[in-house]
Amino acid sequence: MAASGIVLQRVIRGIALVGFYGIVLWRIVRRNAGNRVIESGALALPIVIVMVAVMKIPSVPDWVAPGLGILFLILGFLMIFFLMQQGYNAIRRGKRNS
Repeated sequence: MAASGIVLQRVIRGIALVGFYGIVLWRIVRRNAGNRVIESGALALPIVIVMVAVMKIPSVPDWVAPGLGILFLILGFLMIFFLMQQGYNAIRRGKRNS
């Protein structure tokens, strides 16, 4: 009986944490609408959280964690690309204005 109480507490804490992160990330994305760096980063963070959770579950198929890792890698590269694009555009605008 005590073990089920511990499991229930962990599940409730996990749901609360996911809800908190969801609200925070939703507010960040909403405030920075159109900023693709923020949007791709806000997508990458939950992927990492899900990937860590999947690694702790023993009955998950072997292909799930590497698939999430590849998705995180792609989102990371997208984020770097959008950041470099913003930097290039800022430099171009600065040269045009001076």
